[in-house]
Amino acid sequence: MRKLPHKFLFFSCLFVIPFFYCKKQIDFAATVSHEHLPQLSLRASSSKIVLYQSNAKMTAVRFDWGYLSQTPADAIYYLLEFSLKEDQFANPVEIALGSSLAAGFTVEEFNQLMQKIIEPGDAGDVIARIKYMRQVAYNNIKSLNGEEVYYSDPILLQVSTYRHIIQYESPDFMTIPGNYQSWNPLLAPRLVSKPAEKEYEGYVYFPIEYPQFLFIRGTQWSDFTFGYIGGNKFGFKGTPLSIFGGKGFYLLRASTNTNTWSYTKIKSWGLSGSALGGQLPQDLEMSPDPSNECIWRVNVNLIEGEFKFRANNGNEIVFGNQWPGIDHVPDYDSDGIRINKSGNYTIELDLSIPGNYLFHVHLNRQ
Repeated sequence: MRKLPHKFLFFSCLFVIPFFYCKKQIDFAATVSHEHLPQLSLRASSSKIVLYQSNAKMTAVRFDWGYLSQTPADAIYYLLEFSLKEDQFANPVEIALGSSLAAGFTVEEFNQLMQKIIEPGDAGDVIARIKYMRQVAYNNIKSLNGEEVYYSDPILLQVSTYRHIIQYESPDFMTIPGNYQSWNPLLAPRLVSKPAEKEYEGYVYFPIEYPQFLFIRGTQWSDFTFGYIGGNKFGFKGTPLSIFGGKGFYLLRASTNTNTWSYTKIKSWGLSGSALGGQLPQDLEMSPDPSNECIWRVNVNLIEGEFKFRANNGNEIVFGNQWPGIDHVPDYDSDGIRINKSGNYTIELDLSIPGNYLFHVHLNRQ
């Protein structure tokens, strides 16, 4: 057999060894993630979506999407994004959908989702789009860059949300008819309790100087009726309970576990916290709505930070919002309400419906 020259073997090794060495270092994920993906089109079953609590379990809207050219052969990961039109996806709400090519929402689900960007009971122009990428890129999401992520063209939706109202059934509510409203139990304000707890509360505005009332566990005089029986107690065959603080806005509490009751006059609601910039010596005072004294409101410039609602410039009655703070429901002695963007805001605290307290944080666009 003829032997190859030594020089030929030497140069062959120089060529072959680097070839196998380089191939071993190829990052497959990095290679495929930079290949161009075809454009995707998003569609919605309706562009005008009006949500009602009475239709909570019905379908509100369905989204589907597909490619304008050949569908990619490898696995793609999809996310559905929503934003107010004026925010242009600056801080979008994202729903991870895996490899699905469609997504549907009930009225209740979509209402909860939209209330992350629209105040409860309000309407807004919402834009939606699909964010998509190869699965291998998504699995390595910490190193994703702009070349690996793709978006469909946005579509415009007109969305009207509703304020979710919890309905309290007997015995989880008591009415308080009195001389301030002609002793009419059908039209009287209510105190409510979480189911089976028997601890009732509500905020009531009394328009007269010497309010008197009775507790009825129901809506008829024939239902269980309680009155004053001495001290801070109530019971059967008692006399009318009295408020001695004059007309105004009050927090009323009653317990059928201990048959005790109490009232606290709310002279003011105010804002306190880092979002106010720490410039005020006391809380920034809110004003009651002239048409409903159970709704309080203020216009204020806020910075990034947090705030809480405080009654009477003190810490006995304080509202925050329990983490993750996306439900607009004020919670007693909870986390501060987060402000993520400096600007002029209208802040509202609505205590008009017992057991369904609500706050609004509305950024006023310039």
